[in-house]
Amino acid sequence: MRTRHIIFLLGFLFLSHAGYAQSADHDMEEGVSAFQEGSYEKAEQVLLNITESAPDRAEAHYLLARLYTETPLSDPDKAENALDEAIRIEPENPDYLVAKLLQLRKKPRTVLQERIREQRRIALSKKILAIDSTNAFAHEELGTLFIRDFWRYRNAMMFPTMAFSGSLYRGSSAMALGDPPSFQGAPLQEDLEQDESSNDTGDSPQQASPAFAFDPNNVFLADRFDIEKLEEQGVPFLEFSGRAQDAYERAVAHLEDALASDPLRHSVYRQLMKIYSLKGEYDAAREMLENMYASFPEDPSTWLYLGLAQAYGGDPQGAASAFEMAFQYMDNEEKIVFETLSLLLLPEEEERYEEDPVTYASRFWASKDPRYLTPWNERKIEHYARLVYADLLYASEGLELRGWDTERGHILVRYGPPERDVVIVPGSTSGVKNLGDAPTSRMEPRSGSREQFRATDMGFNPRTFHLGGDFDMLAETNTFNIWDYGDFRFVFEDPFRNGEYRLYSPPASDMSAGVPAWLNDYSIIAKETIAQTPELYEYEAPGRRVDIPFVASAFKGSGEDADVYVSYGIPISEDGIHQETIDIAARIGAFLVSERRDILVERRQTIYGLRGDRIRSFDEAHIWVGGQVMTAPPGQHEVSMEFETVSGGAIAVQRRAIEVPDFTEDELQVSDLMLAYSIEDADPDNVESATVHRGEFAIISAPWNVFSHRQPIYLFFEIYRLTRTEDGETQYEMEARLTPRNNARGIARVVRNIFGTGGGVSVSVPGSGSLPDETNYLILDAANQAPGLYTLTLRVRDLVSGKSVERTIDLFLE
Repeated sequence: MRTRHIIFLLGFLFLSHAGYAQSADHDMEEGVSAFQEGSYEKAEQVLLNITESAPDRAEAHYLLARLYTETPLSDPDKAENALDEAIRIEPENPDYLVAKLLQLRKKPRTVLQERIREQRRIALSKKILAIDSTNAFAHEELGTLFIRDFWRYRNAMMFPTMAFSGSLYRGSSAMALGDPPSFQGAPLQEDLEQDESSNDTGDSPQQASPAFAFDPNNVFLADRFDIEKLEEQGVPFLEFSGRAQDAYERAVAHLEDALASDPLRHSVYRQLMKIYSLKGEYDAAREMLENMYASFPEDPSTWLYLGLAQAYGGDPQGAASAFEMAFQYMDNEEKIVFETLSLLLLPEEEERYEEDPVTYASRFWASKDPRYLTPWNERKIEHYARLVYADLLYASEGLELRGWDTERGHILVRYGPPERDVVIVPGSTSGVKNLGDAPTSRMEPRSGSREQFRATDMGFNPRTFHLGGDFDMLAETNTFNIWDYGDFRFVFEDPFRNGEYRLYSPPASDMSAGVPAWLNDYSIIAKETIAQTPELYEYEAPGRRVDIPFVASAFKGSGEDADVYVSYGIPISEDGIHQETIDIAARIGAFLVSERRDILVERRQTIYGLRGDRIRSFDEAHIWVGGQVMTAPPGQHEVSMEFETVSGGAIAVQRRAIEVPDFTEDELQVSDLMLAYSIEDADPDNVESATVHRGEFAIISAPWNVFSHRQPIYLFFEIYRLTRTEDGETQYEMEARLTPRNNARGIARVVRNIFGTGGGVSVSVPGSGSLPDETNYLILDAANQAPGLYTLTLRVRDLVSGKSVERTIDLFLE
């Protein structure tokens, strides 16, 4: 991809070279014609003849560079030589300089080559801008390099005096081979004062700083990547936030200047989106994307970037719309990545997924959706955003991998951005002078309770300091990226300092020293973590999160399905309890989800105003009670109760597993027990006064099992399949007992059960009728009961058959 980009730009620069066609002689015209017709060998011969007869014809050398770059005659060395000759002849020609800049972007063979080329690109970009201050290529180059610096230092830390025993770790302040001066940071270079005496003391490294070997700088190897433990232990560190902020501001300034000169530079939009995402500046990203849309309205990247900005900027609805637009313009190969679940599943799950991808994916996303009330799936939006984020930040041009195929990108897709993202910069490339004078926990902290030391507080001293063993250049130049998710972490390393991070595995020297192979081996740890936690997502509500209590009660329905009544409560402030109607607009939803993650029933309702007569007050809360009814087949299900104000200021999501009984069984049964605050005969003219209407009764059901001892406890239930006498009548007895929760153990529990000690209240009522199914309710007076947990037991005895059945439910008395 990068090669094609360079080819296109070289061709563009050549064809746009001012006055070129008018000034070319016959031979040049012949060479250009052969080039355009695809006769590359002929074009090469003509141009070589020109450069031999007229060595100072810069245009001929430039065209040869293009010929050796974008045609089957590709030869990077010849292209470089030809372009260098053109620049020698016309050193101030910005087109030639830009072409050279593009050449220097080619993938180097070694890290040292990349450092050298990077310095040349910086110098060349500055030279181009000195000639043409609006040159978009040069601004983009400098902006991209400053992004790299921002990325390197935004969360960077260095522990200049930390050490492990033996050869397990080497602390150092030596500069890595090939690191350019710019890596030290501008402030360090401006304040550089070399202390010659520190280089020629004749002391051995072990003698340079005795304090280095003392606590708190010596830490356990197992804690090497536990930043929190290192900070708690008091290991001093350097942080680079000032350098990072400076790099951020410079990067944005250069990239904005590039777009001002050329708003059609697609790569600049990508670089800006990258740094805005790293900084979390999604408002700025959305503003930038308005300009990108004007230039690339049908480019899927425009919509993918917008989806990311909206998702992480707090607008899931806008994100859902943007991603849908991206899919319309996306090619099938990329669309498959967004549709597949392969990046989230374990191998055994993927086998089931491949058997029926559509059904499996539908149920998977339904099971992960945190809010059924919204028309979009927040978890799926998060997945799309992670894919864009991973591809934006962790794609590897050198390895030709999309972001989600790299190790960091794959982890990010599974778990999202980490709670803490820290880069440990090696001391050997941090420009630290006089390690013996480096701050330790014995020194007074410079600000606050944490010891943070800016890199600019120290000079540079190319001197090695380590404990035991031989100097290990690879260890001294390695950079670590730690992703901490709270319960687990991942550590990546960049041993070659080329940005190609991989999961960290300890070097052979650690294992040869007797260190267990699994200790700090994150290739192993990552596999174990993924097996235990395949993916992670914690929904964060955009508004104030409130609790919405609810209970579900099942009764016999028509056919095999049961009627399930969901009673819920909406928290009300103290100011609203005395109002006749509370002025509020809210959306309420009740959803029944099967064990296979199919949404069986959904009930949505928009409420405009809450009636004051439905408010119930408790010691620490006031709630408005409501209800929904749905049908459900027998079995294990999940009920999701959701609430949100229309303004989005308050949001509630509560989920609970329920078991719906099979009421078709041919035996004596009792429905679930429904607790209520009142039960009256139904009034057809006032149906809104109750939360549940069942048979002839209007019920204000309880959304939680909490009652005041000053109020009666209503218990609503139904009895099924009573046996009738020869006269067609049923005769039964109902007893409800409210007893303190039996938390006793051993002999005390047996005694209490036998003798019934411990207080409580009960009510027993006979019943009769002509139908095998009966609807009833009982009232218990708990006025003399002490506050606490209680168990309410309903026992029904069929006097005709002699059979009994009972149900229990726990409740709390205030």
